[in-house]
Amino acid sequence: MSLSLVWLGWLAVGYCLPVQVGLAVLAAHKLGQPRWWLLIHALFAPAIVLGLWLDLPPWIYLLAFTLAWLLFGRIDRSRVPLYLSNQATLAALEPLLPKGASVLDIGAGTGTVLAALGRRSDLQLTGVEHAWLPWLLGWCRLRLTGRPIAWLRGDMMAVSLQDFDVVYAFLSPAAMPAVWQKARQEMASGSLLISNTFAVPDVTADRIIEVNDWKGARLHLWRMP
Repeated sequence: MSLSLVWLGWLAVGYCLPVQVGLAVLAAHKLGQPRWWLLIHALFAPAIVLGLWLDLPPWIYLLAFTLAWLLFGRIDRSRVPLYLSNQATLAALEPLLPKGASVLDIGAGTGTVLAALGRRSDLQLTGVEHAWLPWLLGWCRLRLTGRPIAWLRGDMMAVSLQDFDVVYAFLSPAAMPAVWQKARQEMASGSLLISNTFAVPDVTADRIIEVNDWKGARLHLWRMP
């Protein structure tokens, strides 16, 4: 009897799982998330089912949780996963930066953007990242550039934006309203806010640049009044 109930449970999972995966992918698509993020939604539930079927020991889940915390930090609070800017984005971003500009990368990940911009000796570069593992990788990476790049660990919302000519962000749709409010309050007149991929809801960008990469990314630019 108990064996029959087990098989009945797995049969129910087999029918419900495709529906759950389809709804998750559809919702992510409607929210405008990047294409590769749709793959994560598609694989998440099947990975859980596979783990249950394999009867993995409890420490595996603890290890996965620890690695996720080191990689993403308090994503439940920041609502910002780890996105890495690609070379096409960097090529589109660099010409937008005025000579001698002070540039802040909020949610700077592993320092990809700052390492690339470090080739321009005229720029004053700062980055802030809250997750420990990306921050540590970025610290090591930026040390190798030989440039005096300020590399901060902590909450990006706690960093003042008033002294920066350009603020670059590659965050998430959920974070953009708070970033926009902070930018309007703190950024100086004429300074530039640049968001990779994610727009500010109900706020028209002054300029949109197509990156023309495989993700269909765009750079959204707002000039502070």
